Amino acid sequence: MDLWRSLNGMVQMELTSADPAAAISQVNWAGITVYDARREDDDIITRFYVKRQDVKKLTALAQKRGYDLSVSRRRGIYWIGKRLFHRPILTIGISLLLLIAMYLPTRVFFFEIEGNTTIPTRLILEKCQQCGISFGISRREVRSEKMKNALLQAIPELQWAGINTSGCTAVITVRERTPAQLPQPDNGVSSIVATRDGVITECTVTRGNPVCKVGQAVKAGEVLISGYTDCGIAIQATQARGEVYAATNRNLTAVTPLQWQVQQTKTAAQKKYSVIIGKKRINFYKGSGISPTTCDKMYEESYVTLPGGFQLPIIIVTETIVCYDEAGVTLPEPSLSNFAQRYLQEQMVAGTVVSRLENGATEDGVYRFQGNYACTEMIGQVRSEETIKPYE
Repeated sequence: MDLWRSLNGMVQMELTSADPAAAISQVNWAGITVYDARREDDDIITRFYVKRQDVKKLTALAQKRGYDLSVSRRRGIYWIGKRLFHRPILTIGISLLLLIAMYLPTRVFFFEIEGNTTIPTRLILEKCQQCGISFGISRREVRSEKMKNALLQAIPELQWAGINTSGCTAVITVRERTPAQLPQPDNGVSSIVATRDGVITECTVTRGNPVCKVGQAVKAGEVLISGYTDCGIAIQATQARGEVYAATNRNLTAVTPLQWQVQQTKTAAQKKYSVIIGKKRINFYKGSGISPTTCDKMYEESYVTLPGGFQLPIIIVTETIVCYDEAGVTLPEPSLSNFAQRYLQEQMVAGTVVSRLENGATEDGVYRFQGNYACTEMIGQVRSEETIKPYE
């Protein structure tokens, strides 16, 4: 059956006659075209196909000639469409499926990031959304050079970006920039200055002009080793190198409460749910969601995934709030001497604590700790000097 006859609709008829050959001839003489005629085993029944429009004419001829005529089956797209027309829900469902099957392959609904090592994947996805590479974008648009250039401008740390699509998934492949390890130029001018007030105890100069000596008192910001050396005929400019140690004085004050509030028994527990679709959040509870200070809050996010592991931009948020009774607990006086030792060692570039004078007292519900420390530490710090070239 060709396409035209299938669209028009064909009907298989079953004709019973004592002389089937003569009956078929009468049908042909009446102007009715017969298709695929074949005779059954009993030699009085013949089955054949006719066009849908010829059924009434064939029925009238059979009644006039006394033939026994019945419809055996119907074939063709016409009859399928007619049956679907009487089932509107099925017809609408099939139409929607066809439209979805034609629409989905042209859109991107899932994203994968490849090639990033230091840049977080979430940051790249956020920048992609700002550049227009978002849920439901056209596959043709997402692969354009405009999108790639916008992504490179949004993330300067990227050297190259490529976007390929596979079905409804966009695979974003990136290459991060590698900072060039260039040697520091040795043609600048720098001096070594004091970072703290102190008395010089040791000075070692490997390059530059020392302008301080052992036993000299210096203030913070004062030059210790200059990068300029007066050679008589000319002034030599270089980068000063050396180490300068000085006797310094450091003061430390720390305050800590004597009574703390600790959690006791659990009084209540509550769960709150919300949904995040893209950047919009829908809360399924009343209130601002800010829990009291006596409560603990646990936050959990669950992504909605399809079979195969593809994540949708839909997040189900569960917030569990647990409230407790609080009670005051008095703590013993703390010992902050060890803390002060570690803190001072971290603050110094290099050096040691020579002596200490510490005092602790309890007043107004707090423990106040005060310490005075004599240290020997390196106070030299490199400072770049500005060079000005005069006009010729």
